[in-house]
Amino acid sequence: MDDQRDMRAMWDSAVAAYEKETERKLVTSFAVREITTVDGLVDLIEHQSSDFSGFRSRHAKLASRLQNCLKPVTVLGGIAKDALSTSPYGPASSAIFGAVMHLVQAAHKVSEAFDWVEEALGQLQDFTDRLNLYRQNTMDAILEKKVTAILTCLLKVIGRCETMITRGRFKQYFHVVFLVKDEKTKKILDELNESLEKEQRYVVAASYASQKTTEVGVKTITQTATETQKGVESAYHLLEDLRAREITKDEDTLVQRSLELPAADRTLELYEEFRSKLVKGTGNWLHKEPLFTAWTEQKVPILWVFGGPGSGKSHLSTWTIQHLLRLYDENHVETSGVSIAYFYIRENEQQLREPNAVLKTLAWQIAERDPIFRKHAANVCSSKRNIINVEQTWINLFVAFYQSIANADRSAILVVDGLDEAPRAVRCTLLGLFKGLLSDSAGGPRPHIQVAVIGRITLKGDMDFEREEKFIEVSREKNHEDLDRYIEDRLSTLNIIKRLGELDKLEARKPLKKQAKPQAPVARRKLKDKISSYADGVFLWAKLLLDQIHEKDYREIEKILSRPPSSLESMVKHVYQRLSAEEDDVEPIKCLLTWTAYAQRPLLFGEIELILSLPSRAPNLLLWDKFQGKLASIFELTIPEHDTDDGSNQDIDLSENSVRDGNESETTDEGNDKLSETVTADDDDYVNSDENEHEYASEDGSDGDDQSDTSDFKLLDDLEMDRGLDALAAGEISSVAGEHLHAYADWQSKTRVTYSHLQFREFLMNRKHRDPIDLDIDTERGQFGIALTCFELLQFGFDAQQNSKYLIDYPCRYFVRHLEQIDPQEIDEEDRYKIVRGIYWLFHEDRGVRTYFNAPLDSESDMWDEYWTTWLASSTHTKSIRTWLAYADDMSHRFDNSALMWMAAASRDTRELFRPWVQTLARVWLTKSGFDDDAYMDKSERLVWLMHGFTSVDEDGNIESTLQDFTFYQLDFTKVPAPRLRELADYAHDDGSPHWHTGLAWIYMEGFYYEEATYHFKAALAIEPDAWLPKEGLARIYGDQEKYSDAIRLMEEAYSSLPEKFDFLGGFLLPYIAEWKRIIGDDEGAYETAQQGYRAEPSSHLAQDRYLRALDQRCDSSSFIQVLNYMHEDTWSDTGKSLFVRFLSYGYDVFAETGRAYRAEGRPRFIIEAMEQSMSVILASKDPYMKIWIQGEFGTFQYQYNDDVDAAMKLGEQALKTLTGAPATLQKENGKWFRDRYGNLLARLCFDAAVSARKDGTNPWPYTKRLKQLATVTSTTDEDFADFFDFFGPGYASMLWGCWLRTYERAEESIWRKTFKVRILDELNTLDDEDPSNDMAGLHSLAITLLHLGDDEAAGAILAILFMPLKVVRDTAAENTEDDGDGNDLENESTNEGAKQGVDGYKRDEESSHEHDWEEIKAENRGSDIGSSSPDKGKNDSTAAHNLLPGVQEQKEAHEANPPSDTTTSGSIHPTPLVRRPTDHISAITINGTTRLALSLDIAWIHECNGPCNTSYGDYSSLYICKICLGTKFCGECLQLVKEEKLVCRDCSPQHSWYQAWPIPEGKAELVAEEKKEGEGGGRVIRKEWLDKLRGEWL
Repeated sequence: MDDQRDMRAMWDSAVAAYEKETERKLVTSFAVREITTVDGLVDLIEHQSSDFSGFRSRHAKLASRLQNCLKPVTVLGGIAKDALSTSPYGPASSAIFGAVMHLVQAAHKVSEAFDWVEEALGQLQDFTDRLNLYRQNTMDAILEKKVTAILTCLLKVIGRCETMITRGRFKQYFHVVFLVKDEKTKKILDELNESLEKEQRYVVAASYASQKTTEVGVKTITQTATETQKGVESAYHLLEDLRAREITKDEDTLVQRSLELPAADRTLELYEEFRSKLVKGTGNWLHKEPLFTAWTEQKVPILWVFGGPGSGKSHLSTWTIQHLLRLYDENHVETSGVSIAYFYIRENEQQLREPNAVLKTLAWQIAERDPIFRKHAANVCSSKRNIINVEQTWINLFVAFYQSIANADRSAILVVDGLDEAPRAVRCTLLGLFKGLLSDSAGGPRPHIQVAVIGRITLKGDMDFEREEKFIEVSREKNHEDLDRYIEDRLSTLNIIKRLGELDKLEARKPLKKQAKPQAPVARRKLKDKISSYADGVFLWAKLLLDQIHEKDYREIEKILSRPPSSLESMVKHVYQRLSAEEDDVEPIKCLLTWTAYAQRPLLFGEIELILSLPSRAPNLLLWDKFQGKLASIFELTIPEHDTDDGSNQDIDLSENSVRDGNESETTDEGNDKLSETVTADDDDYVNSDENEHEYASEDGSDGDDQSDTSDFKLLDDLEMDRGLDALAAGEISSVAGEHLHAYADWQSKTRVTYSHLQFREFLMNRKHRDPIDLDIDTERGQFGIALTCFELLQFGFDAQQNSKYLIDYPCRYFVRHLEQIDPQEIDEEDRYKIVRGIYWLFHEDRGVRTYFNAPLDSESDMWDEYWTTWLASSTHTKSIRTWLAYADDMSHRFDNSALMWMAAASRDTRELFRPWVQTLARVWLTKSGFDDDAYMDKSERLVWLMHGFTSVDEDGNIESTLQDFTFYQLDFTKVPAPRLRELADYAHDDGSPHWHTGLAWIYMEGFYYEEATYHFKAALAIEPDAWLPKEGLARIYGDQEKYSDAIRLMEEAYSSLPEKFDFLGGFLLPYIAEWKRIIGDDEGAYETAQQGYRAEPSSHLAQDRYLRALDQRCDSSSFIQVLNYMHEDTWSDTGKSLFVRFLSYGYDVFAETGRAYRAEGRPRFIIEAMEQSMSVILASKDPYMKIWIQGEFGTFQYQYNDDVDAAMKLGEQALKTLTGAPATLQKENGKWFRDRYGNLLARLCFDAAVSARKDGTNPWPYTKRLKQLATVTSTTDEDFADFFDFFGPGYASMLWGCWLRTYERAEESIWRKTFKVRILDELNTLDDEDPSNDMAGLHSLAITLLHLGDDEAAGAILAILFMPLKVVRDTAAENTEDDGDGNDLENESTNEGAKQGVDGYKRDEESSHEHDWEEIKAENRGSDIGSSSPDKGKNDSTAAHNLLPGVQEQKEAHEANPPSDTTTSGSIHPTPLVRRPTDHISAITINGTTRLALSLDIAWIHECNGPCNTSYGDYSSLYICKICLGTKFCGECLQLVKEEKLVCRDCSPQHSWYQAWPIPEGKAELVAEEKKEGEGGGRVIRKEWLDKLRGEWL
């Protein structure tokens, strides 16, 4: 019944899909239902209308195709009749016949459509052939399901054919390749293959279960049976290996994007943190618990482990996870179906409390381990509705998979720690879901899921289960051994124990009779017994006590342990009370506790230090020591990596085991009675020197003996006691303020501070059931105090200095969230006024707005995205601000009328709320003090885009969906219309200054609105003729427009007009001049200018790029490596990144140039290291484009120049995997280029590796499997699963797979020809269309394809045509050769120069990674500074980050981050792809008496040698084309280098074979082309009969 129900559901789904596609009901008539043969169907077609009279005779081919295609359907269509007969559609065959009739009727309305239908049905032959094969076997339930799946697929595809015909989609050739060209059809085929794979996996699982049952019965039988069993197991393992194939990259990235949340990384961090602290032997008692054993053996679905606060539950959870991971090692076949996943819920981390994040993280961990689950997860995640909430995620991701019979061999074990720390609603929700694991349900059997819930005993109150659940309680009796081990481990670090141990060693040196009993073991035992007895099984109690006595002497330890606190709460209270007793002023501590309790994220030490200093504004010079001393029990410090030689003179041992006397000298035997030496005489003289006292006393001019001074005492006279904060708040920037603002080293300031245990926070927050203490925080006014402090921090102007901006990171990000926790009705009028005043300052006042938007450290800061998410992605926060502003109506006596009017308007309309922001940002953008203003180091691109967002909201704060999910790496001004940019500029209310014109023109230029940009640049120059920036902008526009002379002139004027303090900008302007000189052929001038630019500013990435390219062009590999080495050793600013890493991470493509120097100079290791580091930097960014690019290009470099094939394949896989998860817009614009380039390389590497494996006698299957996956356009599986339908696209991988099948597998011709069909038909299409400009490119691609499929005769004939123009050129050149009288030939050099004119400006695609989509090839390239290894990321490519750095001392950093010579805005330069212009014809023409090729530059590359010889077209004597690579060509000299493996760049392999294209064999060209007749203009045309013959072979 289940099988019948499944088939019925499958068929109903297909019918629904058909009806949705065709937009009408599939209701078959009685006549159709009675049809049992195809002849009957044709008869019915002929009789349905007079229009179809004589259908059989007029459309004989179609009638024959119907007979072949549908005959198996008539036989098999009724196999599921019992399941489908109750449907209004009748048996499956009737429904398909009805769909075919509709298809034929649709074709009648379209000319030539009957031929299209005939060809389309031909493509379905594979399906009907498979049905015919199934018909010959005995039908069982599994086979019936497969047949039903194929029939449903047929119905869907027929419906899709009808839609494409009626909508005119079946243009010439599309109808013969629509199965792989139409995305909807491909999806239908994917669904079919997935269904077939599922059935295959079920068969494997069922076979395995049957095998296991048999194994029990035959275990004791004869040795022969045992050997047989081993054979069965081996066969099973082979099936398992086949089944556990690599999932497709699409699935991989979809799962990652949907399930890998920030909580996943944090969970892993917590696991590693707890695991590192586990003491050996921890958890052994749990392993002995019967309930735990039953759970691990999957006899009990849920394990409950309850314990009190601080009882070591998280460590126990970690031990459980570690135990399970070892128990179910994924490398063991017998446990490979069991997946372990875990999650740590934490009350003070929001990302670890969200229930859906819990389940998604668990699912992500399982998907990482189990490829079968990953495939399922990808299918579920394809629709966001399936994981929209926690219930849907649980049902669709977990229950559906682990309840399925097909997945009977899979199970999951989930460990959830700290569930008690989640809100009650979350606890109840998750427990409700877990409840379903206790028994079978109406939806199916109990899922194969085990769950361990570890938390406090209070969880029992949330369990609404029908039966009383058994649980394990963490009690003193059970965990005392774990606690004793922990105490023993900690005791060894106590100072007193260490000191006693040293004394025991000294005692042991005495004569035996005089030795005293060792004290350290006795003290250790006594301490352990005492602490263990009072701890009562509570680890936190023991930890806190040990923290207290860590550095105490024995008298103090005795005092503490005489009356220790009795409970954990008492211990926490005791810690707080002891802290308050030691502090004369508890207010700073209360402030600290308030902030850490309510903060939205862990605070940095520097932030805390500043907050605590605000009342007095003096630095807290001993705060760090407090955190390491008296605060160490309460807080943990997470210290970032740092250089120990960072200028800090503090020698601090941060480890728990630190000892204060670590630097003391060793005592001698003679002096063992003394624990320390007395001060030396010299030291005593120094300390008591009256001379020294007088010297220090007299520094301020006072007399040391004068005791009459009654003025305030100042210990540090040279320190500004307010740290310069008042000066900053007043808008002043003083050097003194900068010096004294930071009292600690940078690494100390950036140290993260968190509570050592949640109990410390809970104690403060829960005051109802305990007595008050002096350090209690004000829970009612805590959020209010934090909000006010946020405003105060912003008003200090920390944005003015780069090294202090981090201090306003928190208030900028979170002030609004603290405001939302305050109820305006619950605070008095004065407090409401303070809040409203802060909001008014931040949203309306110029200084407030500038401070807020100047806070991001640089253009790469994620704060830009935070601004967008906070204020534009949602209206939640703007509504909160407007609510507060509404209270201004009651404060008329506190604000002036204009302020009140604005606040009233802003409270009603979000657009009015944003208006002051937009106006101020416009002034920042367009108002400058002069062209020497440091503000010009940033062009305000991000501010302009924010203005665009702020002015796009409605009155309620909502924004259109296309902008809602924007992130700043997508910044692209081509998407903002030019009039819109002008509207934004008008907010500055200044349209007459040269700076207004320049700022607007620059943004126009970045949007490629060149006409508008030119107008405004010229307007600026009309006002101020010597302004350098408008000249730079105009020069760059002229350069893009190929007006190189004007561009060079203007850029040189811009450079000479630079203010003296901007001299370093030569490193940004001169590289453009160098590039333009190179383009016009002035190579020497280009080199000199590039060198000048580099010397002007060696850290400029533009100067580095141009200089490196110039050195490469001069073949100066030694200098090239020297420059890279300098860049590698020098670091950029305070980022810690080398200039080389920064250069690569900005996306500059010098991989080929670097590779040549790398090989020439002995492969210096630092090159690979820098590339690895730059890849890490880019992968940590948010830019998916750059992630794909760096992985792909680094992989290509590893293969071509470093001979590391494994690394190349791995990186290529990663690049393609990243591409599948990239945004849809990126995939649409650049996806094909990326897939072609990196997919082609990966395919060739797989092919070569498979060939090598075959020759070596090893198994090539891993490589051929991947090659097949790359070749197919629909989902596929291992080739051993014969039920799959594989369809191949026009790509290079398809050709290589065909080559493998033809050459090495000796496959039948009908099989391997399928891999070439779509490609050849595409190429024939380029010859048949009405565009003659792509004929030459089409012929070249067709010739390469024919070489791959082994048709050298046809390929050679085409190549002869393509090389005829070259023959004409060389023959004519030979005729024009002159003799100089000395026997030397003087050729007209313009012959070859003309053929190569301008080629230097473009790079050929050495791997021919562009496919033959000739529409794309026509695209024009805008920029001259391009690279061959990146696609065009749109018009708005970028090189650098953009900073807001007003300080003169930081001009270089600012301009480097956003050089004025950078046209673009998205954060990284993305070099554009090779661009080729089409050729109009292939005949030769004569210019000034010299015969030239009538070819544009990009077509000339088909005659080039791709080797290192630099041989011109007229010089080589032979040229060979590789029959494996994609169009790679070598002259005879370079081919020898290939065969000897001496190529600098591995463009080919000596394993390949080649075809000689030059010289042209006699008579070859005549096979394909013929001379035009007289009067037709001369030249050659393709022979029609040859083309028709080739077309007929493949149609």
